[in-house]
Amino acid sequence: MEKIKIIIADDHKIFLDGVVSLLSEIENFDIVAGVTSGEQLIEYTRTYNPDIIITDISMKGITGIEATKKIKEEFPDAKVLVLSMHKNEEFVISAVESGANGYLPKDAPSVELIEAINTIYEKGYYYNREISELFLINYSKQQKNEESHIIKDELTSREMELLKLVASGLTNKEISEKLFISIKTVEAHKNHILQKLKLKNSIELVLYAVKNKLVEI
Repeated sequence: MEKIKIIIADDHKIFLDGVVSLLSEIENFDIVAGVTSGEQLIEYTRTYNPDIIITDISMKGITGIEATKKIKEEFPDAKVLVLSMHKNEEFVISAVESGANGYLPKDAPSVELIEAINTIYEKGYYYNREISELFLINYSKQQKNEESHIIKDELTSREMELLKLVASGLTNKEISEKLFISIKTVEAHKNHILQKLKLKNSIELVLYAVKNKLVEI
């Protein structure tokens, strides 16, 4: 069985140890490191190249949001799950804008944490109902006064194909292999799509694809 390599970051040692202990019991999880700062998270990500990164937001020094942004810049395909006590819109939106693939409140049941990890690994994103509703409300506000996009007039057939693959949770590497193009070409296409649709990141791209019924989640 292929194991999912995971790094966990939280500056509350007791909580960190508890999550490490919990996830270490899962057969397909391999906890390669537990760290207590954003700086350590970035360093260990470079060392271990994990499949999933789980991070708190509020940590001394570099925050989880800042660390996520730096990691995403260096490792675009890295998958980050924010696990935080904060549920308000400001933190959720900041996490999404930093490139996080998922957001889960710390009071979520352990079974949902396990589900979130597996879902992000397989599909590329995970937001529970509470967080999804919060983000969708914000996203709807942004889109409310904007003209509706007519996708077929804005995107090339290749961009449309790539958009569907991104929204389906495939990584840049997986898309490059499927379409027989380089990873740099995938990234270039994604950037063009984001610019054309006036979106900020892959999460908004997924929401856009769902809204226009290109994919289902």
